[in-house]
Amino acid sequence: MAILKNSVIVAFWTMASRGLGFARDLLIANKLGAGTASDAFFIALMLPNLLRRLFGEGAFNVAFVPILARHKAKSDAEAMAFASATLSWLLPVVTLVTILGIIFMPVLVSILASGWVGQPEKFDLAVELGRITFPYLGLITFAAFLGAVCNTFGQFAAYAMVPALLNLSILMCLFALPETLGLPPADAAALAIPLGGLAQAIYMWWAVKKLGLTLRFQWFPKHVDLKKVLIRMGPAAVGVGVLQLSLIVDNTAASYLGEGIISFLQYANRFYQLPLALIGIAVATVLLPHLSVLLGEGNKAGATKSFTDALGGCLALAMGSCVGLLLLAPEMMLTLLKHGEMTAFEAQAVAWTMMGYVIGLPAYILTKVTAPAFFAAEDPMSPVKAGAYALLLNGFLNVLIVLYAARLGYGDVAFVGIAIATALGGYLNAYLQWHWLNKKGVLAIDAPRMGRDIVKMLMVGALMGSVILLMKLALPYQVEWNLFVRLLWLGGVMLISGLVFVIGIEYSGLLNLRRLAKDMMHRKKMKIAVKDGAKKGESVDLRGDF
Repeated sequence: MAILKNSVIVAFWTMASRGLGFARDLLIANKLGAGTASDAFFIALMLPNLLRRLFGEGAFNVAFVPILARHKAKSDAEAMAFASATLSWLLPVVTLVTILGIIFMPVLVSILASGWVGQPEKFDLAVELGRITFPYLGLITFAAFLGAVCNTFGQFAAYAMVPALLNLSILMCLFALPETLGLPPADAAALAIPLGGLAQAIYMWWAVKKLGLTLRFQWFPKHVDLKKVLIRMGPAAVGVGVLQLSLIVDNTAASYLGEGIISFLQYANRFYQLPLALIGIAVATVLLPHLSVLLGEGNKAGATKSFTDALGGCLALAMGSCVGLLLLAPEMMLTLLKHGEMTAFEAQAVAWTMMGYVIGLPAYILTKVTAPAFFAAEDPMSPVKAGAYALLLNGFLNVLIVLYAARLGYGDVAFVGIAIATALGGYLNAYLQWHWLNKKGVLAIDAPRMGRDIVKMLMVGALMGSVILLMKLALPYQVEWNLFVRLLWLGGVMLISGLVFVIGIEYSGLLNLRRLAKDMMHRKKMKIAVKDGAKKGESVDLRGDF
């Protein structure tokens, strides 16, 4: 339950950021539509974002946090000495990678979108925009490092707020720069990326200072555990970043399928990533340091219980998200995207693509919980092997789609097949991680309990889906309605079906939401007590607030 409490905090700020993210995506769709400019922008944005997820928030975190947590268990001073040494090699390395990326941008674009090599206009635009966005890598890696420090010291809200700054930067630049400086919308959106990264880095430096922690740069960093971080980062990059690497495979295949296909994939990716971020990533952010501490103390029983609770809660919420997105995808995309440069057909195409991705949502979320368990147990290779098999399956299926979809008469919807291939790879990854987690005895999973919970999830999901279908039959969605009526219809269906789902998981025992709410209120009161105690000169320590 403690993990769920901290996950709610992360999820709350993630939801706030994703709210701004929705506004950002709607504005991008309005200004860029789904064509050459949007395709080039999304490829340019993917370059620093991929490396951020692999070597910043993702792989670096799972390599760095368990070791930092072990040092923190001994003393804060020892933890900060290790963090300072790590930062001192991380900054020069990332700076060098950033410079090389800008210089060799044409090579990177030719890898990510090899189908554009014979299309100079699109290729050159992607290179230009990529050189603008790539400095974001260094800035967000620095911010992600500071976020890992904050998370390990029990401050989860700070880094959860960081994505909102990037979204605000994109919104402001897209609104202001085309009008004031006459920049093309794609250039304005690209320039917003490094500006947002600068704001994120400054904010996280302030957050670390607010915790009373001090990081000191060392010209020649030496620490016994630095080598361990470096050794673990490679395997962790594959283990954590399978979904991101799958997106590279998807986009490479999409670059051969025609105009706007990459944009369809990217818009769909944005929308289905919302529940993935709110559920899987929020819990994983809290779970990794928590399991690292428990396993470091030899408390395998406590780690098993925390893992089982987190896994059950995540899968229950994933079921509701999957059902809702599958049944409401066309109405959502037509309501939210069909305006400005985005046509009704393009919005529908995004909906079909999202449905393909959403099929794999439970698997994606499952791996967000199982991978940290391996890393906390200092077994980084198992997620790597599972991820490698998933990537091979995804790549093989994408090659088949590119080669044979048109010949079989499915060329117009081949992009949906690309999304489904990613989902199938996700399930293979999830199955292998789950199987090896049990086989290797990393944690003693309560299989009978999980089996009962899965049956309950399917029943609650079926109930929620039935309610959505009944409402769609009773009052069919009409594209001709004005935007306000369409939003009202969509919001009403989501609210009613969401309430049915919440009641279902509460009374089925999948999640004790009332207890969680009470615990959150208790947590707030304890924080107030800490502040009052500090004012009176009392010594109060709540850093074990996992």
